[in-house]
Amino acid sequence: MNEKLLQKLSKLNVCVVSHIFASGPALDLEEFLKKKTKRLLFIGHPFPYREDRKSFYRLYKTGNLVKEHKAINWKLAEVFFYIKDALYTLLWVGTQKEKVDLYIGSDNFTAYLGLLLKKWGKVKKVVLYTIDYMENRFQNHVMNYLYHYFDESCLKECSIVWNVSPAIQEARLRTTSKQKRWTKQIVVPLGMWHKRIPKRTFGEKNRHQLVFLGHILEKQGLDVVLEGLPRVVEKFPKARLVILGTGPHEELLKEKAKKLKIEKYVDFRGYIVDHRLAENILAESMIGVAMYKPDPSSFTYHADPAKLKNYLSARLPIVLTDVPPISIELARQKCAVIAKYDREDFAKKTIKLLRNEKTLKDYEKNADRFAAKFDWDTVFTEALKKTVITF
Repeated sequence: MNEKLLQKLSKLNVCVVSHIFASGPALDLEEFLKKKTKRLLFIGHPFPYREDRKSFYRLYKTGNLVKEHKAINWKLAEVFFYIKDALYTLLWVGTQKEKVDLYIGSDNFTAYLGLLLKKWGKVKKVVLYTIDYMENRFQNHVMNYLYHYFDESCLKECSIVWNVSPAIQEARLRTTSKQKRWTKQIVVPLGMWHKRIPKRTFGEKNRHQLVFLGHILEKQGLDVVLEGLPRVVEKFPKARLVILGTGPHEELLKEKAKKLKIEKYVDFRGYIVDHRLAENILAESMIGVAMYKPDPSSFTYHADPAKLKNYLSARLPIVLTDVPPISIELARQKCAVIAKYDREDFAKKTIKLLRNEKTLKDYEKNADRFAAKFDWDTVFTEALKKTVITF
């Protein structure tokens, strides 16, 4: 790692604020920073659909966890959840004895709170870390207006903006005409702990195991995967689909598996608390699936999905749609095969991959080589070099 950056970070008080589900880049940023900064305050606000909805913070000093606190497990309507998150953030940052040198908010709402704290003299510099972006984020017009108001405020007043994909800046250009006043935006792609994720040889893998990792939403396209699975099983009777994660669409998928009479071929593992266990399951699989639904309202059109990087690091060839911006590059690098959002094409592309051992091995090597560029150590080092240069 860059020695000058390490010296710089070791003198900084940093705060990271994020909404969280299970895993995510903000938690990886916490892992990266906690032993490199003078002081790190990490504030997490679980999404309202989680069972455990307690907002929390963790305070580190010179690499050691010195304090951890959890709030009440509130049951509130979505709009009140955001108010609750704002109050806790303002309270927990505002009552710190030392001023925050660098505040990183992982969405425009949490970054906007950082700007308020800056005006109150509690924060020096604010970074907006844009994980996803949608032109119509909320159906509620007032909520959607506030979403874009917070975003434009951050574009004007933050010290720098991190976008996980260049498509995010392009989408912003379509929604505002005030870009001349914007602060600098840089691409900070999602990564993974490439050195940590286990690597299995071809012979050590489950030859016909497909795997999905992520939040189970309709937009993830698992309906198409289940509908195409009978044809895959017809050609490969030992084929199995392992689903790692949970979400609002899970029960509907279980019902669909029953109707299709493929329950014994689908293994719903649920939410895996230990992400390393999930990584082991990825490593023992043969193909990762990411059949994103082509929905214009989906933020995946502008995002850099984390699951793809985890698949690549586990040396998994991927079958996916062309919804995420990175899909074309993955296909060009021969790490992935693009399928239409259609059960027949999904089955066709999956069968073709499973039939060809040489292709699978070639794609494994390509995936590993491509993934190495996105280790979190590399990604965050480059982002912070461009961010703390003004300190």
